[in-house]
Amino acid sequence: MKYRLLVFGNAPSWVDDGVSEYSKRIPNFSIERIAGKPIKTRMQRMYAACGNRASRVYLDKSGRSFTSESLAQQCTSWERAGQDVCLLIGDDVGFTEEDLANADLVWSLSPLTLPHQLTRIVVCEQLYRARTINLGHAYHRS
Repeated sequence: MKYRLLVFGNAPSWVDDGVSEYSKRIPNFSIERIAGKPIKTRMQRMYAACGNRASRVYLDKSGRSFTSESLAQQCTSWERAGQDVCLLIGDDVGFTEEDLANADLVWSLSPLTLPHQLTRIVVCEQLYRARTINLGHAYHRS
């Protein structure tokens, strides 16, 4: 089982540093950059990169909120299923209703609108936090 974070384009170095800090602590994790142009076909390219067999989890403020503990339970569920999980972060325009209809899960980090670059770091930190909860590690203090 793998976690794959699919994003459009490159990020500033501070984003890459934050993603790297947490992602190196998560086994079987990768970040995959999808070219942002041509704009007309980028969502199709993101879908294709995800593949047909992986669970598609879209990051959008309209989605389901998790506590750290409930995200840890969700991660356990994904791991038991043995299916890869593609976490899709849109661009500055976000996802359309049609895009969201193709999701297996829509995950909201917050009702706030977060910059898609910052979302990369928050997703990685939360996956790491969920892992530490499941391992009984002291990183998370409830």
